[in-house]
Amino acid sequence: MRPIKRIAFFAFPGLTLLDLIGAYDSLRRVALMGIDSEVTHRVVGTHSEISDESGIRFAPDGVYDDLAAFDLLYIPGGLGTRRLMGDDRCLDYLKKWGNERPVASVCTGALLLGKAGYLRDKRATTHRNAYELLAPYCREVVRNRRIVDEGNVITAGGVSSALDLGLYLVERFWGKKARERIAQQMEYRDEQTGVAPAERSPISRRRARSRAGSSRRRPR
Repeated sequence: MRPIKRIAFFAFPGLTLLDLIGAYDSLRRVALMGIDSEVTHRVVGTHSEISDESGIRFAPDGVYDDLAAFDLLYIPGGLGTRRLMGDDRCLDYLKKWGNERPVASVCTGALLLGKAGYLRDKRATTHRNAYELLAPYCREVVRNRRIVDEGNVITAGGVSSALDLGLYLVERFWGKKARERIAQQMEYRDEQTGVAPAERSPISRRRARSRAGSSRRRPR
């Protein structure tokens, strides 16, 4: 996999703004905090002005930019995904991304990934209210995890999962220490335990389980 240097954030009318900003905030800090100063970001929209589902308006950096130069594509969710599932221009555009580079979605952004064919034979998750809508497009809808990593396709649950997904992507592509620094700078901690996500990230937990399993199998 080539290094992640250019990140495209897809934007469309009717998106949920936190879906976009939740991960954008983590990923923008990779360059801002000197973890990798070469990392850049671009918000690519379907229109020159975007209104989120609550009516907040903003201008993306470009409209249907060529995706060839990007290394990671991020797709938020929102009610607007339902309209785009029937938009041939949008689906053809997303299909051009291909299977060689990582793509991530949060909330009902998974519906667009599914409709574009990226979830075929894969597990995926989305907002709990969209589980049944997602089911025809993937092998299995995962209902008990916030993040599902299937290699080059990573999906996350509803809305607030964008914060977790952003930090997850930081750890996956820039390492645990990068995640720890960014989580600390964001003051992002578990409401119940006060533990920073870097200390209990999905990647860290998976590695811990793997080490524990190896220890149990080791002959005495």
